[in-house]
Amino acid sequence: MRTMLVLTTCLILPLSLLAGGAAKVRELDTDKVKVDFEKGRVNKPTTITTAEELDKAIPEAGAIKKQVDFTKEKLVLFAWGGSGGDKLTARITEDGKTAIFTYKGGLTRDFRRHVHLFVLPKNADFKLEGFPGSK
Repeated sequence: MRTMLVLTTCLILPLSLLAGGAAKVRELDTDKVKVDFEKGRVNKPTTITTAEELDKAIPEAGAIKKQVDFTKEKLVLFAWGGSGGDKLTARITEDGKTAIFTYKGGLTRDFRRHVHLFVLPKNADFKLEGFPGSK
């Protein structure tokens, strides 16, 4: 039993340390975020690289600032109006250099406001898939 515990610890600890160092993309909670939807388009996200740019894009962004280290990270803001069934997902490539955002349009005719705010590594690029006008 002790041998299994030691082996498990020796294997899991290094793997968890490796996973912690990998580049990640994460989505922030936007339930209380107010942005101008009139100008928003699902295929035209706003890239935010400084706290000042964040203040311009989202006037009441105090809680968001605490969740982002602009020396190492940037934000990508999607804001649009569309079907309540619209979905937006994000993933990052294995090398951590590109975030891929995938849009799937909903089939319902109801109008909903959508806001998605993603944190990416500062040096990561991003690519759009499934968006109107994208290939």
